[in-house]
Amino acid sequence: MMKKRADLLGQMRNFLDEHEDKQGKLTVDDAITYSNMEAEFDGLTDVISRAQREAELSKPINSPLTGKPYIAGSAPEQKKGRASDEYRQAMLTAMRTNFRQVSNLLQEGGDADGGYLVPEEYDRRLIDVLEEENIMRGLATVITTSGEHKINIAASKPAAV
Repeated sequence: MMKKRADLLGQMRNFLDEHEDKQGKLTVDDAITYSNMEAEFDGLTDVISRAQREAELSKPINSPLTGKPYIAGSAPEQKKGRASDEYRQAMLTAMRTNFRQVSNLLQEGGDADGGYLVPEEYDRRLIDVLEEENIMRGLATVITTSGEHKINIAASKPAAV
């Protein structure tokens, strides 16, 4: 369509060059012929613009994910602490060797903070098993603390005799 419109534009220029008089005027018949050529040119322009709009609308909005999503040119975000892959591997090695082969990755903070920490995935599993196996845990109020936080529990006074 675009080639056809370009050819028609060339024909219109040639027609004007051949049929205009010295003052730039056309005869009545030539003006009607040129008007028909302009109408055909406008029609082709409309058809082309409509086809371009339809092609634009038929494009997909976004591209489908075909692999693991990542940002091009950047390294994947590294997990830190207990969520890191290195920590998980070190914990598995320690557990398999009955804690005879312990890595420095397993210690977060000092011994006052708890020593070896279980990775987050295993932590949830252990708590679930503890709730099922431990009778006292079901009867008691569980308070989860971490590190240096101290919870002062007021002891009840013995009853007067």
